[in-house]
Amino acid sequence: MTAGVHVEVVVDGVETCPVSAISTECEVESIHTTPRAVGGGVVGELTVEDGPSGELEDHGTDVVFADGEREIHRFVTEEADCPCGHIPDHGCPVRTVSADDGSLCLSFVAPSVQTVRDVVADLESCTGTVRLRRLTRSSADGTDELLFIERDAFTDRQYEALATAHEMGYFDTPRRVDSTDVADQLGISGATFSEHLAVAQRKLFDQLLTA
Repeated sequence: MTAGVHVEVVVDGVETCPVSAISTECEVESIHTTPRAVGGGVVGELTVEDGPSGELEDHGTDVVFADGEREIHRFVTEEADCPCGHIPDHGCPVRTVSADDGSLCLSFVAPSVQTVRDVVADLESCTGTVRLRRLTRSSADGTDELLFIERDAFTDRQYEALATAHEMGYFDTPRRVDSTDVADQLGISGATFSEHLAVAQRKLFDQLLTA
């Protein structure tokens, strides 16, 4: 059995994505995207309740269906502007997409943790922020036991401390930075950083070791 990693990420600050912008104005019921065969990017469709088409014209979508209750809007994005166009470049089709108040939540299955890292780095190049919401790995023996990380278990400050420490090389051997460097980057005291990091690491290990 090949053990893949099921990933859910939340991306913010996708300024050129019509779905992101529209989700700040009305509820998006569903989203479907397909990579373009030529030129990169995606062709996508989103469904909203009937009525807002006039308000959505500025976002570059076309109404392709309306039945009096809902409307389906079609859009096209360029590869450099769209998270849904970047993820398939790593051999990972986008499984689900949802949007709420400007944030996009995407899920995909990666063959390894390294691929997850590569996808996140790629997404960071075209978005404001990328947050790992959930990682789930199937077990090698084929059982239903799953290993997962719940992003919501961490406060924003705990997660920021953990992520910044990792990015700056605090966990490298030998360490590339010390706690003072990371604290300065976060704009907090060394004691506060140590407290956030200790709690974040405990939560992380609790999930890993008890899964």
